[in-house]
Amino acid sequence: METKFLVTKILLLFMFLSGTTALAQSDIAADTKINMPHNWGKKPGEVVPKYINECKIPQYLLEQYKHAKLTGNQDEKIRVGLEMEKYTEASHRPPEGSYEKTTVITKPPAPFSPDWYNNDVLVLNGDVKDAGGFRMLDLKTGEDGWLYLAVNRRNVPGSNGCVTIYRSSNGGVNWSVVASAQNGVAYFGTISMIVEKRHATIDDSVRIMVFYTRSNSSNFDNAALEVFSIRKNGTAAFVDLFASPSSGNKFEYVTSCSDGVYYDVATYMHVIVRECTNSGVQFGLRHWISYNWCTSFSGVMINTSNPDYYPSAAYSDKPGIDDSIYIAVERRNNSNEYEIRAIITGEIPSTASYCYFITSAGSGIKYERPCITVQQQHENLPRRVLITYTRNNLARYCRSVNGGQTWTVDVVLGSNGLADYTWCNSDSLTSGDGYAVACYVNQAGDSITVRRGNMTGSLGTFFYKVNSVNASGVLVPVCAVYKVGTSKWAAMAYAGYGPQNVYFDSEQLITGIKQIGNTVPGRYELSQNYPNPFNPVTNINFSIPKAGQVKLVVFDIAGREAAVLVNEELSPGSYVVDFDASKLASGVYLYKLTTEEFSDVKKMILVK
Repeated sequence: METKFLVTKILLLFMFLSGTTALAQSDIAADTKINMPHNWGKKPGEVVPKYINECKIPQYLLEQYKHAKLTGNQDEKIRVGLEMEKYTEASHRPPEGSYEKTTVITKPPAPFSPDWYNNDVLVLNGDVKDAGGFRMLDLKTGEDGWLYLAVNRRNVPGSNGCVTIYRSSNGGVNWSVVASAQNGVAYFGTISMIVEKRHATIDDSVRIMVFYTRSNSSNFDNAALEVFSIRKNGTAAFVDLFASPSSGNKFEYVTSCSDGVYYDVATYMHVIVRECTNSGVQFGLRHWISYNWCTSFSGVMINTSNPDYYPSAAYSDKPGIDDSIYIAVERRNNSNEYEIRAIITGEIPSTASYCYFITSAGSGIKYERPCITVQQQHENLPRRVLITYTRNNLARYCRSVNGGQTWTVDVVLGSNGLADYTWCNSDSLTSGDGYAVACYVNQAGDSITVRRGNMTGSLGTFFYKVNSVNASGVLVPVCAVYKVGTSKWAAMAYAGYGPQNVYFDSEQLITGIKQIGNTVPGRYELSQNYPNPFNPVTNINFSIPKAGQVKLVVFDIAGREAAVLVNEELSPGSYVVDFDASKLASGVYLYKLTTEEFSDVKKMILVK
């Protein structure tokens, strides 16, 4: 029986891997390479490094940590992590009083428009930082189902540096400010955000952590690392300048990841940053880890012996404790030849690393500015890795469905003009399909392309020019998979031309809500939509006499969820929801209003 089961598993794995080479015809280019070995881009004289464990942590602690992971013992994982921290280099903090502290502003005015209609949602009305043109925005879907957006802002009165965090409880229809971190002296550089839930069943336990470089100089000499951490409800905020570089050096291109999809309170945070001299000469990649939710950090320097730019990190859970952090980099062989490499290092900080030689460039070919995502699945499943990048300013991607052993390289991401930057993301849920998403903006800024699909096949349909206003061609848009149950949609945010203002759009974005008048109604009520039948827009009115969580959902006649119109805490009052069903098929639909004390369902008819 055991032999039969093993044979069945092997056959299923073979069928899975052999069925993962299909790509949409539009994705294939003359230079697309299918299932290339991990060292195919190796140049003459280059050596594939051997991964040697150079971790300074005692073996008995590593064994205890491995056992805690295998048994799912979160308390033990936390305990062992704090013990391991003692054996790695503590982050260097400058002395108190030697730098200007960043201030947390917990109740700024809410710069969002609740009145959008058939246009992208305006999240920020103001200027966006553009120094370096990379990672000035970050978008995440939290485990609580909410969307979170971090923006690096400029021209904020009284501040050289300002990062603002926004949140949306209804899929991006409405946005509110969580808080801002502001500094009157220091400038803020590139940003990276982690959103994690500290308790499996308590949504308010969600904590948002934004990492960014900061410097007293606008050219970012001597730039250090800071973290801004806050709960989603705007409480328990803190800012910590947790690491400064060696004398004469600076940090740049911060990127972060965590193992939070597998744990709640026992989550480890990882921060990767390039350290170089103030003149730009490579020093190495710093890998910082926090075992205690960013209250302290320790780490190591990874010397890749190459000039590696734009690091982008993703966590990969595997059996044991090796090869868990994937870092995609732009490696500059010379001034006329850039490559994409993936640096693999251990989850527990070690100076050791391994390199996947992904692309093979000749003279005059430049692969630039990679972005990586690793789908978070069970450790025994094959690692699905997606890296997007540009090749001579054309948007491309590569992928591996077996953890980097083989790669499909130079696949077409889109065809609408030249691009400077790309972005990608993924979701842990494969049920329902479409778990990977990627986007880019052309250099002119007039069109953003978004694609949502699978790493094992086509990356999905081209959504061309999804932006309703002109975008900034010098800042990368950001994207995420927005999920309700098993339904998944592509969501994206971008900076407008200037760069000025931040906008949001999503596949499922088909409604808007606003309050009517100031009178508190005497009872709950869900009104019949008007007009009815309708094509394609109708209005739904409802009233609530008490504050509380309100949910308004549209279902098709088979009971499948078609749209979430409202899912948020509302104050007492009367409301109208504009429902634009242009993305739905004709037919009979039901809409249901639910509160703690009231529930009602009505029918409406869409006729096209």
